[in-house]
Amino acid sequence: MLKECAEHDLYEEARSTQAALELGLAQIRSSLRCLRMEQESVPALLGQLVAAVGKLPTAAAPAVAPTQGDGRREGEDGEVGAAYGA
Repeated sequence: MLKECAEHDLYEEARSTQAALELGLAQIRSSLRCLRMEQESVPALLGQLVAAVGKLPTAAAPAVAPTQGDGRREGEDGEVGAAYGA
């Protein structure tokens, strides 16, 4: 039961991360399309593009965070990574 619960949680987290990444990539594509068509001012579009790209690492972080093998993220229990000040 616990394994199923943990797998479900990981699945939901992965789906959420995927949705966030897809949204970010859609925003990037839209900004690039506008830049090609020069529909808006270039500085404003570049600002939007930089903001969208800047959000991608934070959206992807949960998907690539290392775990301890039992589904817990490193540092959750205060022991793993303690030697590094985490």
